[in-house]
Amino acid sequence: MAPDLTVLKAYLDHFLPRDVVGPVIIVFSLEGVIDGIFGLYVPDGYATLGWGVVFLLSIILVAYWGTVDEPALEELQERIDEIQESESDADPESDSHPEA
Repeated sequence: MAPDLTVLKAYLDHFLPRDVVGPVIIVFSLEGVIDGIFGLYVPDGYATLGWGVVFLLSIILVAYWGTVDEPALEELQERIDEIQESESDADPESDSHPEA
């Protein structure tokens, strides 16, 4: 079964809203400053591991933030339901032949 890209897009639109993307762009523009500060506390041999940990913590924080916002979570579920309904309306054979 191929992943449904429209549902994936709905999840990304929910968990990475545009008001998060703007600050991320600003942070990346300050990469040299952040890298200098990061280099003060993390040895060079562990830099990749350290940035990986920062990346994972950022993803977890944004995902957690997306799950605690009840109105936005309900909106996401409604959007996914709309996508699934429109796909089932477009492909009526999928309902008549359920997969085992």
